[in-house]
Amino acid sequence: MHARNRADLARLIDPLETVSARWGNALTDSARNMLLMEVGRRSVAYWAWDEQTWTAFVASVTGEIRHRRRAHLVAWGYLFGGHRRLHHRVGMPKLRPLADFVFGYGAVDPALDQVCTLLERWETQPKSQPELVRSSVLDALLSAGSPRLEDVTLELLEDLVADHPASSARRRGFFKMSRVLAANGYIPEPLTGSHQQRGTRPETVASVPPEWLEVVLRWRKFSTNEPGTVRTKFPLLLVAGRWAAEKHPEATSPQAWTRDIAAEYIADTMTAVRGQWAGHNRNRTGWGEPLGASGKAGRVDTIRSFFCDLIEWEWITPRFDPRRVLALPLSVRAGRDPDPRIIDDAAWAKLMAAGLTLTAEGLRAYGTPRAKAAGWHANYYPIEMIRALVGVWLFGGLRMDEIRRLELECVRWDQATDPDSGETYRVCLLHIPVNKTTAAFSKPVDPIVGELIDAWKTVRPAQPDITDRKTGQRRQHLFCYRAQLIGSAYLNDKLIPILCAKAGIPETDSRGALTSHRARATIATQLLNAKDPLSLADLQQWLGHKHPSSTRHYAKILQRTLSAAYKRADYFARNVRTIQVLIDRQSILTGAAAGGEQPWKYYDLGEGYCSYDFFAKCPHRLACARCPFYVPKTSSRGQLLAVKDGIDQMLEQLDLTDDEREALEGDREAVAALAERLSDTPTPAGPTPRELGTTDRFIPLTQLTSTITTRGDNGGQ
Repeated sequence: MHARNRADLARLIDPLETVSARWGNALTDSARNMLLMEVGRRSVAYWAWDEQTWTAFVASVTGEIRHRRRAHLVAWGYLFGGHRRLHHRVGMPKLRPLADFVFGYGAVDPALDQVCTLLERWETQPKSQPELVRSSVLDALLSAGSPRLEDVTLELLEDLVADHPASSARRRGFFKMSRVLAANGYIPEPLTGSHQQRGTRPETVASVPPEWLEVVLRWRKFSTNEPGTVRTKFPLLLVAGRWAAEKHPEATSPQAWTRDIAAEYIADTMTAVRGQWAGHNRNRTGWGEPLGASGKAGRVDTIRSFFCDLIEWEWITPRFDPRRVLALPLSVRAGRDPDPRIIDDAAWAKLMAAGLTLTAEGLRAYGTPRAKAAGWHANYYPIEMIRALVGVWLFGGLRMDEIRRLELECVRWDQATDPDSGETYRVCLLHIPVNKTTAAFSKPVDPIVGELIDAWKTVRPAQPDITDRKTGQRRQHLFCYRAQLIGSAYLNDKLIPILCAKAGIPETDSRGALTSHRARATIATQLLNAKDPLSLADLQQWLGHKHPSSTRHYAKILQRTLSAAYKRADYFARNVRTIQVLIDRQSILTGAAAGGEQPWKYYDLGEGYCSYDFFAKCPHRLACARCPFYVPKTSSRGQLLAVKDGIDQMLEQLDLTDDEREALEGDREAVAALAERLSDTPTPAGPTPRELGTTDRFIPLTQLTSTITTRGDNGGQ
């Protein structure tokens, strides 16, 4: 270059040479000349170019040698134009040269080493392709404008993830990098797959009256409900707003709702169909069909809790009591009776056998062909972790959220003594984290659960502390691998189908798909129907329910258990007894019985007979007062009955009163107490036992039996 021209271009050249002096690359001068030529063509200094201009210029560099100059050009665009995403716009696959040009040689090494070391310790980084994560780290550092990890923000990572397709390896690298940043406290929490959830469509929200939408959006911001609960309630509140716009345009604000409007909304909900007032919706399955009991309850319960919150927070002046006016009708609530979706005993037994014998070969291999050839993990999770997961699922009776949030030290061993044999046995106590209804608690489980968990802990690689979504505290989780909790859908989508195939049972039954939550109902029902069952109160505590009504949705008495219990209760025999009766056919045939001259029926009292025809109605039947109807067996009349021809024997049922049943099932003192209470009650003959002087020498009935025996040829009465 001519000396005079060089002097004229010093204002353009000197900044380039200053920043590139340390690059030491033979292509630097060539890249500089290309840039200066483009400046001359555009007549605009390179530091004034916008990102679009830089992108068009760099993209125009083609050819093998010219392509190798891209890193120099992009570095100058980065340093002089401040375009930190230029490397993404021009599609640079290798970022290490660019990072060295921008930050200096080796400046990014500490950050790369910190990320890669932790990921390898957590067994997160694929050893067969280590550059995948390194490229993501370099991309994030360049975008942040700093070689230091602490300068990368969560918002920046979210933007970077949004710039890459879901199948991008670099996008997956950002997720892994975020776990390192979160573990070091650089960002509050790692990226999750749900951070970009679409939520309600804009056109769906726009169809709601502005006054109503403003209050609902404000409620969503301040609601203390679970995020999932808020996401469920939000579209249902928009339904109420659209209903108000259609039926009562003058009441499109919650403050304008009156008791009559609220009652009308409940009435219309009872006759609504699916999709009515739903606005634009992605899922139109079943539209036009009547709302089920759950759908009606969802709308009503949501609007009731919404108005309760508005009144409690003093956002509106109460004009009615939402707990009464916006209550779900009893007829609808009755249609939501508990119906636990238990798994059949035979299928459950096969699942248990399959789960307890699961091996690594039974799991589905994970990884690309290249990764598998390099000897990387054949399974996405270690088999020890899967066995512990299956053990907790089969024996713990936990919600999936509770399983995922179990602490690393969730098992405590204890000893107990058998009250019958006096032998001691091990007790495995499983500590359950805070859940949606109760605080943290411990409950006994089968020792095999603790053994499987201990086996997993011995091989579990070091993992970072992860923030518990319920408590906000950072702690070690049991089912944590690759620096993240086990997938919430892994058990349902991956593991249960494997177990079903191994057990030889279908993945669905008459009650629907076999899911992780159905195990909770199955275990609860089996505990309630065991030989020595848990009481409902015990089962409520074991499941971690706040109210007994919740337990009813998970456990029910099986028909066979109810039948066996009814049989053991012996209800009929408890209330009905039989007594031996003698029938004098000769008295009936001769007419002596009809004329009242001679008794025709005698009730066997053990020591004597009662000749009163209506013995079943006698208040003294259990403790005879020896009135004139009493015939001692030792008397001549009694002895005659034993040998007289024409005497038939039969059995007659007696319905017992509560006092008589208690006395009969008690002892002699109870019978005596009964006789004392009847001492002033007239006998069938007229006098009372006290008048007869038999209060202290009554005859207890001894011939009652608790079961109906085979009757004579003459039948029963």
